[in-house]
Amino acid sequence: MFARAGNHGALFVAVATALFIAALAPAWGGPRQKTPAKVTSTLRTEYRIVQGKDQIGKETVEKKVFGNNTVVYTIDATMAYGPGVTMKQHIELTVEEESFFPRSLHIMKTVIQPDSQFFEHSVDVEMYSNVAVVASKIREQDGLRKIVVPTGTAISDLGVISYLYQMLFWYDRGVGGAQRFQWLDPLGVTVNGGEIKLDSEATIPVMGKKSKVSVFKLEREKVGPATLWVDKQGVIVRGEQNMFVYELVSRKSS
Repeated sequence: MFARAGNHGALFVAVATALFIAALAPAWGGPRQKTPAKVTSTLRTEYRIVQGKDQIGKETVEKKVFGNNTVVYTIDATMAYGPGVTMKQHIELTVEEESFFPRSLHIMKTVIQPDSQFFEHSVDVEMYSNVAVVASKIREQDGLRKIVVPTGTAISDLGVISYLYQMLFWYDRGVGGAQRFQWLDPLGVTVNGGEIKLDSEATIPVMGKKSKVSVFKLEREKVGPATLWVDKQGVIVRGEQNMFVYELVSRKSS
């Protein structure tokens, strides 16, 4: 997993260690292929990722809603962890529109090292009722694991803010207070807990204009806290996690 401090050397070691965790067993045939229905809406957003005063990466997200109770998030993220150390991620997360329960996840991580060498790590998660099948491949080594997961378990990995839309969807404003959630770590193949609460309202600058937003606080086992600023359309316009700040820089819907 990613470290929480700004020590770039420690971050790279943590990334490399986490990437090897999932490569444990024989190869699997890959995720189920689905033919989506007609697209009913599309939202494209882009964030810059800042640490201190420096931009160290960006995250672009395309959310497509289909006419068959399916929402697909396509995410591309790039983040620099130190001189010559960069991680690129391509992610496809499919959830049910009505429940936001995850159906599948595909991740391709590319880690570029200081000597310009790189390695790739792919992870595929398929949800079957209360069982998650997690397949991985790193440096020609394949892995396959199965884990029992409670109904309503999210899938989340550090370095990407858009996974947290699952927790936002499940928060019940009518009930209020702190509410529990569970999430599957696709690298460690473990189910962890967390808590989300609606903290307050605030007015912050969003793409050069002042906007009133809701503020959510999250606490997550093993990976620590996060704060989300969410506008009235439910879009994350600012996020903070693990010493990184995510700022919305563009939004386009169709």
